[in-house]
Amino acid sequence: MEDIFQKLADIEKEGRQAALAIIVRTKGSTPRKAGTKMIIMEDGSTFGTLGGGELEKKIVEESLEAMKGGRAKLISYNLDAMGGNLDMMCGGEIEIYIEPICQPEKLIIFGAGHITRALAPLMRSVGFQVTIVDDNPEALGEDRFAEMEGLISEDIESYAERLSPENSTYIVLLTRGFSTDRAILERLIGKDFRYVGMIGSKKKIGTIKEDLISNGIEKGHFSKLYAPIGLDIGAETPEEIALSIAAEIISLKKGKSMSRGKG
Repeated sequence: MEDIFQKLADIEKEGRQAALAIIVRTKGSTPRKAGTKMIIMEDGSTFGTLGGGELEKKIVEESLEAMKGGRAKLISYNLDAMGGNLDMMCGGEIEIYIEPICQPEKLIIFGAGHITRALAPLMRSVGFQVTIVDDNPEALGEDRFAEMEGLISEDIESYAERLSPENSTYIVLLTRGFSTDRAILERLIGKDFRYVGMIGSKKKIGTIKEDLISNGIEKGHFSKLYAPIGLDIGAETPEEIALSIAAEIISLKKGKSMSRGKG
């Protein structure tokens, strides 16, 4: 049988979501002993076994919830159908630790201006894998983005065209012009990203939406657009705007309601 630790390494390499369930304590008769491990994938499939039956079904359910919330949990079960919490007759007790294996969320920022300089390190500090895309190499200089690794200098419209949709990826449009934002949004709005936010006035945003709809983009796609970008905290400076964007993204990630609606 494939080694469970090799399986974990493969999951991390592939950037997939999963959870590791480990039996940490047993008492009396149980299907498996302490130290037994099982991997649960985000589609509910498993690698290894904790004993099967009702117990394993419950662990899969709990693991899927742990993946959604991104938090580990410790669960105890009494394996006695007469007085326990599972339809099993082993008669013992078992305690299982579930650790979600969640890959870091990705943030892709188009444009390397003043707001990006404030936003990128802020989002990196809260665990996001940050990529900055700009077609001006000078804008991505190390003096502006010290210690940032995901710096990409190429045609940003081509990059947006090739970008594969991922539900764990957040997109922020902070480019230097109206036409560039429009071109990028046209290439991204129909893809399934966790978040697409665009800076600009309501007039700019309305004009871009009308233009793209008239060019064949489905109106329903704009329900996932967050524009004007950021929570309404009265932000004015680049640093304040970056903070409002970060707050909006984190609020969405945590499943909290936000004071500003979608575009």
